[in-house]
Amino acid sequence: MLKVAMVGANQQGVLVNFGGTWILAGCPPDVGTSLRHFNINMSQVAAVLLTSGTCMEGWPLLRRSFVQAELEQPRLLGTEPMLQVAQSHLRDLAMMRPSQNGGGELFSLEEVEEAFLGAEEVSFGQEVLLEGDNATMLLKASCSGLGLGGSLWSLACYGLCVVVGASAKVARLPDLEALTVADVVVLLGGISRHPSRDVQQQLTDAAKEVAVVLQSRGNVLVPLNGSPEDFTEELTECIAKAISELENQGPIFAISTPARSLRRCGRWAEWTSKKGQERARVGEHPFLVDALRESGRLVLAETINDLTDAYEEPCVVLAPISLKRHFEKLWDSQKASRRLCWLDVQGVLPGVGNAIQPYISATELARTWSSCARPPKLIVPKGRVPLPPELTSCKAVELMVLDSGLLEVPLDLDRPRVKCWLPRDHLAVARKQGRKRPADVLPLHGTFIGNTRPRIAPRQPEAELLAGAVEVKAFQDAMRKAGLVVEGGLRTLRLKVHEHQRRRLRDQIFQALLRFSLP
Repeated sequence: MLKVAMVGANQQGVLVNFGGTWILAGCPPDVGTSLRHFNINMSQVAAVLLTSGTCMEGWPLLRRSFVQAELEQPRLLGTEPMLQVAQSHLRDLAMMRPSQNGGGELFSLEEVEEAFLGAEEVSFGQEVLLEGDNATMLLKASCSGLGLGGSLWSLACYGLCVVVGASAKVARLPDLEALTVADVVVLLGGISRHPSRDVQQQLTDAAKEVAVVLQSRGNVLVPLNGSPEDFTEELTECIAKAISELENQGPIFAISTPARSLRRCGRWAEWTSKKGQERARVGEHPFLVDALRESGRLVLAETINDLTDAYEEPCVVLAPISLKRHFEKLWDSQKASRRLCWLDVQGVLPGVGNAIQPYISATELARTWSSCARPPKLIVPKGRVPLPPELTSCKAVELMVLDSGLLEVPLDLDRPRVKCWLPRDHLAVARKQGRKRPADVLPLHGTFIGNTRPRIAPRQPEAELLAGAVEVKAFQDAMRKAGLVVEGGLRTLRLKVHEHQRRRLRDQIFQALLRFSLP
């Protein structure tokens, strides 16, 4: 049984119980109150996962509670960009007055630094082992498209897979494959009702609007939050390309939070697009932002005063929303100046362009799952996310709405779809109780058994492979076609495998076990 609940202020995080282990995806303010509401001791939380850089506002206070209670803290997992963005965002909040942050409880800069000391950096596709009380789980982050390092998290246990994360976006090619192998998908944020233009097209259209204003000698203000959801890097690069085609090319100024976001991205070649990675391999800048800075077309400043020497008009200014009023007053008498409506932010300057629609479309999700042999259960928060007709009418997808309570989701354990691992002592305990296999877990076709999780190494012995009943003749034929010598009777099959074949053939053996397993 899977248990899912929305937690924290405005229900911006999700609490998951899978395999008897509690995990937090995101840590918004007041998450401790939500845990108490569900009668969950905070010591039961085994891990906190970063899905985006702005989802961790409650982490310093939750960690303070662990320290005061002298409890072991949960593991904090995230990609390098998301960890750094989250830490920077929390530093900004720590320096605010209570009136600026909504009057919420504050934490100190020292607490922010200490909160990330034990954080674990992960890469996309890297498997992380999480030992629970009842089972061992494999965690893996994949690209959600939500900015650099934005993650969808796959939780694999008992041969089943649950994917949790912020709504997949389409600017950085989200890993839709992660959604196709999942038994349950929990999407936060939103799902677009329309198969609208992708984010890249929206970026291009916004840049064209900016170029038109500059051509008429007007300035352009771009209010941003500086979060990954703004697509600051992509927007800056598109604007620069559009400006380069003009006769009157104005500079681009980025101030405060957007400037810090642009300054950091040069170190994250691993997280850029394929084109950016190709540029990095040949010694070029992975992000055009760095080339723009070297040429002087992009100026980064921490404060407005830092622009005193470089400032000139017409120009484009990327500034946090808190500085919007300063530039509105500065350009109020200039009829040609405009405000780019990239975010849904009101202002005095006339607006150009449209607010970004970054959510993955319902049409794309339905198309992704329509070809799946066993589509997942899709869980969306009630009220925040519209239920598009493409999904509500799609017979392949079972749609579940998550309200303020704890949602229990039944799982089909008959046939797992992902490889998993089970500690040998777990299997031994079950056999001592008179069972051949662990209760409520099997059949676990394709589960590796061992004292430690088998790693991919040429000289390491392979772990025992647990399998239920299979069509022996069909399985033998499949193995022989793969070039293996098959020996043994109906109960035990021995496969003669050369050392160098093991890594390549492991997946083939696993797929054959699933294909020819008996119900």
